[in-house]
Amino acid sequence: MIRHRALTTIAMATLLAAPLAACTSNAGEEGPTTTTTQEAPPTTDPADATPRERIEASFDAANAAAADGWEDTSYIDEFYVPELAEKQRAVDAKNADTGAIITGETQFSHWTVVEETDTTAVVEFCQDSSQLKATKDGEPFEIENQNGETVGRFTLVRESDDQPWMIQEQAYYEEGTKCSEHFGD
Repeated sequence: MIRHRALTTIAMATLLAAPLAACTSNAGEEGPTTTTTQEAPPTTDPADATPRERIEASFDAANAAAADGWEDTSYIDEFYVPELAEKQRAVDAKNADTGAIITGETQFSHWTVVEETDTTAVVEFCQDSSQLKATKDGEPFEIENQNGETVGRFTLVRESDDQPWMIQEQAYYEEGTKCSEHFGD
């Protein structure tokens, strides 16, 4: 069962913010019906980037914003549909108010395309945020909800092949879902 969270990338990456919304979907299904692994070299044109590359780039941009105290969050409009971008801005503002600087790298594995059409893609992956470190005024700062490993499920959309994939939904499987079990390692 999936628990959807209207989290933003930085909230997810830093695990500072609590979920903004939760709901159950998938009509009780436990896993994807179609699974393929997506491997491609990075591209420089956002319109040529795969859904995986767009997700990774969004995390890189969010991590850079977190490391700089959320001074520049212009990355939001580059990666999110307007409805999710609005929520991301609110979470980033809340994170900035903490005064915490978050550094480190989010690790990913098990990239799986669950569904993909010309205009929609659903991608699942394992996200490990355990290497992120928060400091405030040079001292360690406790990160709320600091989990190590989570299984993410993102939905991306685009209007046409010459448009970049935009993140429409960010969801995570129930807390405690292990990547190795979910992906059948």
